[in-house]
Amino acid sequence: MFKQLKGQKGFTLIELMIVVAIIGILAAIAIPNFLQYQMKSRQSEAKTNLQAIRTSEISFQAERGCYLAITREGSPNPGANKSVPTAWGVGTAPVAPNANGFCNANPVGTFLGTFRNISFVATGSVNYGYTVDSSNVAVPIPACVLGINVEATSAVANPQTGFVATAAANLDADANLSVWAASVDNGATDCNVGQF
Repeated sequence: MFKQLKGQKGFTLIELMIVVAIIGILAAIAIPNFLQYQMKSRQSEAKTNLQAIRTSEISFQAERGCYLAITREGSPNPGANKSVPTAWGVGTAPVAPNANGFCNANPVGTFLGTFRNISFVATGSVNYGYTVDSSNVAVPIPACVLGINVEATSAVANPQTGFVATAAANLDADANLSVWAASVDNGATDCNVGQF
């Protein structure tokens, strides 16, 4: 019986320590990269939704003759706290066109509405807060220059000239926001590259 045990060989303590060290080094390299790719995948929500909002606004303008300014919907106003997934538009009804008179023949001021007015509804819960600001800036509208920190609509002289849609969230609970913007002239653009 003892002869059988003498013939068996096992790993030495040094060999086991080397294997554990290699696994630790690989984990130290892989985990941060994995977390960064995870954050980038969460940003795809903003890119996809902003492209859809842009298309909806352009379609609405083609039918009605103006762009709508839309107050924040989705995730609450981001700050130092991490954004939490929020259900989209629960109980948000469209604004009646005749109630606020948007898209008159001679428009003056900002025409307010909701995302439902432009037929946009995000699916599932969202990490970003979305807003649209009508703008009288000359074409082309630089989405990121106008889009950063646009949290509420502002009155403009002629809302038929353009809009800026923004998405803002704090995905990793630091002081920096992930801000994306799109305008009538530009598709979804990452305004703070590398910020989550």
